Amino acid sequence: MKNKISGKIVALLLTLIIVATSGMPLYAKETGDKANSFRYENGQSIAKAVPFSTLSPNAWKKIDGKYYSGDGSVIEGAVAKGIDVSHHQGTVDWKKAKEDGVEFAIIRCGFGMNQTKQDDAQWFNNVKGCEENNIPYGVYLYSYADTVKKAQSEAEHVLRLIKGHTLAYPVYYDIEEKAVLNKLTAEQLGKIAATFVNKVKAEGYQTGIYSNKSNFETFLTDSQFSQWNKWVAQYNSPSCTYKGTYQIWQAADTGTIDGVNGAVDIDFAMKTISSSDNNPGTSTEKPATSATKPTTTAAKNNTRPAPVKLRIPTIKVKSSAKKKAQIIWNLKGNGVKYQVYYSTKKNKGYKKAATINSSKGKATVKKLKSKKKYYFKVRCSKTVKGHTYYSAYSKIKSIKIK
Repeated sequence: MKNKISGKIVALLLTLIIVATSGMPLYAKETGDKANSFRYENGQSIAKAVPFSTLSPNAWKKIDGKYYSGDGSVIEGAVAKGIDVSHHQGTVDWKKAKEDGVEFAIIRCGFGMNQTKQDDAQWFNNVKGCEENNIPYGVYLYSYADTVKKAQSEAEHVLRLIKGHTLAYPVYYDIEEKAVLNKLTAEQLGKIAATFVNKVKAEGYQTGIYSNKSNFETFLTDSQFSQWNKWVAQYNSPSCTYKGTYQIWQAADTGTIDGVNGAVDIDFAMKTISSSDNNPGTSTEKPATSATKPTTTAAKNNTRPAPVKLRIPTIKVKSSAKKKAQIIWNLKGNGVKYQVYYSTKKNKGYKKAATINSSKGKATVKKLKSKKKYYFKVRCSKTVKGHTYYSAYSKIKSIKIK
């Protein structure tokens, strides 16, 4: 028996020596991730290298303050170049990555529901590397949620891992799993995303949604998606052609960066963005970069205001007079305000008509076009210690104007 045990110990030591001398990363391997999407097949990346001859010498570089796309054209509005990483990249040398022009990072913290075996194997190494090298970062979680309950657990998964860290970029909910997209309706996907977003936002973090351009246009079309930050993937294109608002463009999945083994995704933060956490389509903000203050809601010493829970309003709409519509809601609360939005299209183009104090419970939208159908939605907001919190939007109601 003693000889057998000794033999096993020797074999284990030999294995460790082989791993160490071969340069293979030594870390615990996550289990159960079988992602299938536009990027993965059974959990493995399906990125295809772009022929070198088709790329400009300036591809994905920053030169004289300007950022260049794969074909050598200037990326209008880009203010920072970043990468997103996971266990697929192994151990990253973040000092070298920063020296090679990486100005921010989006780090995968894991996938699916709140189980430690589903934490990304390189999560802690990547966070440590960014923090030690003063690289601002955000995070993402790959979602498998096909129910609201699973989305709640996925939010808890992220919150467990980011506790104690100050993020400069949002927490992104990665919705790209084919089985989920093909199974659920746009409304169901909207409810699942809202569950995740609201739970994470309640703890004081910025949030956003990640997917590719096609998914945003085909599956993630519920009206709720218009209110959230977006990180849009679109490869082999000189620019991002997504028509909605977005904050980060994932421009390539076959980039090369010093300090990173193999291919890595290249991202660009954009200068002027629609801030859906304020007024969709009108207000702007800059993403956090090495030259700008991180836009995190975390206070000093990593403390946050107490979470504010806001109920989703229920609304009624009626055409009260010619070229007018009256919107009535059911909720009232101390310090709560109500933002009223309208559009001539159900799933896009919403404009804010008014912000109303809670005591009124109704609003009138004027100067509408007669005999035309309009759509309306309302959400609550409340400001606590300088931080404004929002509910999800109400169900959309429509009416034909007199």
